[in-house]
Amino acid sequence: MPVLNIRHCFSLEVLELECGSKYFSPDKRRELTWFTTQILRWSKGNSRTDLPWQQHPSPYRVWVSEIMLQQTQVATVVNYFDRFIEQFPDVFALQRASQEEVLAAWHGLGYYRRALNLHRTADLIVRECSGKFPKTVSELCSLPGIGRSTASSIVAAVWNEPATILDANVRRVLSRFHGVNGPDDTQITELEMWKLAESHTSEKNARNYNQAIMDFGALWCKVSNPKCNECPLGSNCVAYQTSQVSSFPAKKRSSPLQCKTIRPCVVFDQRFDCLLRQRESSGTYASMWDTLEVGNRVQPQAFLLQMNLPTDNVCLFDSVHTNRYQISNQQVTEKLTVAKYNIPAKTLGTPWNTRWTPFQSLKNVGLSVRTMQRIQLAKSLLETK
Repeated sequence: MPVLNIRHCFSLEVLELECGSKYFSPDKRRELTWFTTQILRWSKGNSRTDLPWQQHPSPYRVWVSEIMLQQTQVATVVNYFDRFIEQFPDVFALQRASQEEVLAAWHGLGYYRRALNLHRTADLIVRECSGKFPKTVSELCSLPGIGRSTASSIVAAVWNEPATILDANVRRVLSRFHGVNGPDDTQITELEMWKLAESHTSEKNARNYNQAIMDFGALWCKVSNPKCNECPLGSNCVAYQTSQVSSFPAKKRSSPLQCKTIRPCVVFDQRFDCLLRQRESSGTYASMWDTLEVGNRVQPQAFLLQMNLPTDNVCLFDSVHTNRYQISNQQVTEKLTVAKYNIPAKTLGTPWNTRWTPFQSLKNVGLSVRTMQRIQLAKSLLETK
C-alpha cells in the first residue's frame, strides 16, 4: 500500500500516489466514500452524545464550547461549560459582562486569549448583528478567535451544513489512514490535509460525520495505544498495513529550547491587599492582571522606588522561592520576591497601571492559575516567618 509522500509534491494540481495513479482516481473516490461510511457506522455505538453542549445546540452554546475545546480536552471543558453558561446564558449576557468577569469565569482553562476573543466576538455580534450569529463559514471566520475548522464545526453542528473540520484528532485519523507523512507545519501538508478532509465530509449528514470523526480520533485512533486491532478502517489504513502507526502524523519540527529567568514580586499591604499590574494588550496573557516584576539586574529596594513605593515600613524578601517550569519552547526559572508593608494601601498610593485588590477578592479578578498560586505561596511564606 503506497504512502503519500508530500515532501516530493510541488503542485496540488498534479499530486500523485507514488505508484503513479492520479490522486483522486475512481478507486480512490470509492475508498473515500467507504471511509466516511465506516466512520458513521462506528459512531452509532461509540460517539459521545451526552456532552452538555450537545443538549439544545444553539449557535451560542456551540460557539462557546468550540472556543473552549481549542487546545483543551473534552473532559476538562465539561467541568467549565455549564458554570460558564449559567453565568452568561446568552450572547447578550456575555456582551454586558466586564472583561474581568469573563476572565474570572475562565480561570483554570488556560489560553486566556480565547476568553478575550469570546468577549470581543459577543460585543460584535450584539452591536453589529443584533445578537444573531452568522450562518456561513466565511462570516464566522471574520470574528475574533474563529478559524476555518472552528467555524465549520459550528455551522455543521447547528445547521447541518456540509462544512469541513480539521482539528488535531481529525488530522491524526486522516494522516494514518492515507499515509500522509509530511510535517504538519508545512503549507503543502496543510493544504493536502484540507483536501482530504473535504473529500470525506458528508454532504447530507455533516453534523453527525464531524462529531463522529472527532470522537473516532479521540477515543479510537488515539495518539498512544490506538485500538488498531479493533479498527473498522484497518483493512485500508496505510499506517496500520505498513506497521507505521506511531510514525503518523509526522512530528513537528521543534524549536530550540530557550532559557529565561523572571523575578515576580508580590506586594502586600497591612491587610494582605495585593498590588496587581495590568499586562499589555498583546501576548499570551494580554490585558490580564498579574503580579509586579523586578528587572533581572534591579535590586528590590530600587524597584520599589521605581514604582513610587516607599522602602520603609516594609519587610522585603528577595528570591525567597525558586520555581522552574516550561512553556512551549521556553524553560523558565522564576525567582520570587515578596514585599509586605505594615501600613494600609491608601497610605502607599497606587502606581500607574496597577490596583490594590483584597486577598479574598482575587478570585473575581481573572488571574491566571500560575499568578494565583504565586500570590498564595507568597502569603503562606510570610505567615511562616
